[in-house]
Amino acid sequence: MPIKAISASTALMFGLWLMLSGHYTGLLISLGLISAIGASLIAYRMGVLDEEGLPLGLLIRLPKVSFWLIWEILKSNIDVARVIINPASARPQLVRVKASQKTVAGLVTYANFITLTPGTVSVNVDETKNEILVHGLTKSFCDGLADPEMDERVSALEGKSS
Repeated sequence: MPIKAISASTALMFGLWLMLSGHYTGLLISLGLISAIGASLIAYRMGVLDEEGLPLGLLIRLPKVSFWLIWEILKSNIDVARVIINPASARPQLVRVKASQKTVAGLVTYANFITLTPGTVSVNVDETKNEILVHGLTKSFCDGLADPEMDERVSALEGKSS
């Protein structure tokens, strides 16, 4: 695991550095690679290159879920635009959403997905009860949270079946 984790971390950091730097001379590429290796070794020494700190399986599953999430965000934007056009339809409320995620990272990811979807905001995450308190702009936004699709997709992203 140490060599695999260090190699993966180094490759990800160096790849990101290459994309963001825009400088491709031999010296700068060498210094970027040395920096990525050094940062990975420091992270390993700190003990943060575990499965939660560097979830390699998540990177493989992320693109499929990302396309679905973008579609959900677009659909919710249309619904929020309807509320903006007709403000009398806004009926804000708080609801508790039960989550099936097994890790804290999965629970927080679910809460972030809810917040990314316009019309809903995760207000509080209760790790002990595996619940998320959500503010919804209208009753229909809150009712949409009862659909288990997002919960199931986050659980699949987490690597667990719900």
